[in-house]
Amino acid sequence: MEILRREIDSIKQILFQQLKLYWPETNENIILEALPKTIDVFEEGFKGLPNKRYYNGTDVLFSPYFSVQWMIFLYRLSHEIYLRGVETIPKEADQIYYLNKIMHSNDWFYAINLPTHFLCEHPLGSVLGRAEYGDYLFVYQGTTIGGSRKKEELFYPRIGNNVILFADSAILGNSVIGNNVVVSANTHILNENIPDNSIVFGQSPNLIIKRKCEKEILAYTKHIWGWNELI
Repeated sequence: MEILRREIDSIKQILFQQLKLYWPETNENIILEALPKTIDVFEEGFKGLPNKRYYNGTDVLFSPYFSVQWMIFLYRLSHEIYLRGVETIPKEADQIYYLNKIMHSNDWFYAINLPTHFLCEHPLGSVLGRAEYGDYLFVYQGTTIGGSRKKEELFYPRIGNNVILFADSAILGNSVIGNNVVVSANTHILNENIPDNSIVFGQSPNLIIKRKCEKEILAYTKHIWGWNELI
């Protein structure tokens, strides 16, 4: 792992080489213009984390060979290019989004607004669709967030702060997830409200919700976010 700010040239070289494997026409200037803001947001998301692979106490660390970091970087870059589009979305946003799908078997569309503090662990097969995302989101493999249709109308979830989705869990439709919520493995939530400070199991409409206090959930997630340093 190296200090992020020292890896910019390496990031450019690797990214452009990967893109050329699939698309002969990529406007590198569009990517270069979006890169500084992407790096700023990327750095803000990792600053203060207790995991020494992300933050050494002084600087944010980065390696393009650490796949979790690379897939988050690709999402951030495609999202920034998308935000910079005025009348049309530059094709480079699609190229980088598609590259992320090819390399990592995830679907994190550039038009969704993932929070600044977003992390994952081997998130193969994760689909993060349209939703209102709170800060401090953590996902594992096979997780799904997306809409559902009812009477020809689409509904999307609202997700609070400090939410973890364990393997193969799903949040769908008109669901409201509170702050400090743990969604257990294989839990499927459809059109339901989950209160703050809780752990949820099962599948809708037969969910089991275990209420906790805020302190318990913060303690449970401290190894991820290092709350003492962040709040």
